Amino acid sequence: MNEEYKLDISQITILIIDDSITSTILIKQQLITLGAVTNNITCVHSASEALAAAKSRFYSCLVIDYHLHPNFTGIELINLMNRGKIISDTTAILMISGDASQETVLTALSGRVRHMLTKPLQTKALKAKILIGLKEQANLTNVNDQINRLSRISFHDLTNIKQQYPNSLCIESLLIDTLIDKEMYSELEAFLPLCSEHASKVCADAFLLLNKGQIQQAALILSGFVTRNPLCLRAIDNLTGLYESLNELSIAFTYAYRAFELTPSNSQRMVTASRIASKLGDLSKLYELGHTYAKKVSATDSQWLSAMFSYTDIVIQHFKYLNNIKSRKEVLQNLNTMFLLVHRQLHTQQQGILAAFKQLTQCRLLLASNKPEIAHKKLLIAISHFYDNLFQMPTVMIRYALPLLDDFGEISVKKSLLILSSSKTSTYKLPAEKKESPQAFSEQCYPFSVEIKLRSLCNKQYIKGSHSEQTTTQYLQHSALPPNWKNWLQDYLSGSFSSKLPPPFTLSDDT
Repeated sequence: MNEEYKLDISQITILIIDDSITSTILIKQQLITLGAVTNNITCVHSASEALAAAKSRFYSCLVIDYHLHPNFTGIELINLMNRGKIISDTTAILMISGDASQETVLTALSGRVRHMLTKPLQTKALKAKILIGLKEQANLTNVNDQINRLSRISFHDLTNIKQQYPNSLCIESLLIDTLIDKEMYSELEAFLPLCSEHASKVCADAFLLLNKGQIQQAALILSGFVTRNPLCLRAIDNLTGLYESLNELSIAFTYAYRAFELTPSNSQRMVTASRIASKLGDLSKLYELGHTYAKKVSATDSQWLSAMFSYTDIVIQHFKYLNNIKSRKEVLQNLNTMFLLVHRQLHTQQQGILAAFKQLTQCRLLLASNKPEIAHKKLLIAISHFYDNLFQMPTVMIRYALPLLDDFGEISVKKSLLILSSSKTSTYKLPAEKKESPQAFSEQCYPFSVEIKLRSLCNKQYIKGSHSEQTTTQYLQHSALPPNWKNWLQDYLSGSFSSKLPPPFTLSDDT
């Protein structure tokens, strides 16, 4: 319902989040001047304090500084709160910043955040933004509730909701996105002429044209809108995908690079720009994209590791076809620089994951260089980072490790990771277990497999003290064996060992 918004500033609870104590004091005083109740205002100065405060009390509004910490932004905190369902759908969010650069503004005004003010805050503007934000969130919640109560949205329902909120671009965008999500394209086509021009409407117009095969017309609509609104990232992203599908890669890269430049911490935009740069064969741009992203990557971005894998997939594909040592060395140097830059941005636990990722990447590069023995060692070292707690191994890393374990004949380690992965919730589809005949599982087929070498010792295939036995045990001692196998080998060398090789890991229900 679109009644005049009655809420007064004195009725709302406000959480101010700013690493500057002076700033929080000033904003609190401004809010009190506007009529806010002192007991309804909470000031905190870090992300951890903000999370604790939001868990203990409902807040109508968050006023949050964009630059909370050199490696942590207000947007990242909002994303954490949303993922943890710590803030309500009705909570308004106002981002504030002393930095009015394009990158800050565009990164801040995304997703859940639609309002921003530049410091120093003007008191009247502060009140206006808070009340507008509260009204928008209340309206969006009401419309979502209406939509959820309907078994199917009719054109009459759409026009009725729009009439309730005649000037709300947020509501129009919500209705448009809902129709696309529900694949109600005829209703969408009828509804769009009733909407004013904004990013959601223009992108939906282009989407309908694409569905009809009118690709050039869709490109014209989007490019015209971007010309008039050069900072509209949603339209730029759509144009990038459209021109890439047309194989007009130079144009696609121009748009992809523009979007990435404006939001260099965005994982998906980095991957998109890198993919197109790769198709163009522009390795210098590919390296530049990786380094820029590495300097900006956020420790709270849940997609950082997947983005790193996607990026290295692209680089390794080029590496395979480089014939001279100088070019290959350049690839390795650029990847190493990227890893060092990313390391600085991550927390301690993530740095351990990055170290494992680096070893796995080296394994893949060594295979591309036809050095399988060293590659195999790197693979086991990568997995060894998680031997103490295998459950901490990220699913995306398991997905990349499984085919490599297959190739090297490490079947039991692969089985353990498959068991582990089945207990995790993931969007990744892991490969089914490959059937091996007993004859195929031999040292001749898998010369570097530690499992095959251990089974040879277990089955007493070598004469005690022979050169073959010594060579095998030395190889195993210099390999990053899983914990149970390492213990078994120690027992073997001491002369007291089980005749049955244990599984590589002890996987309990608590793992």
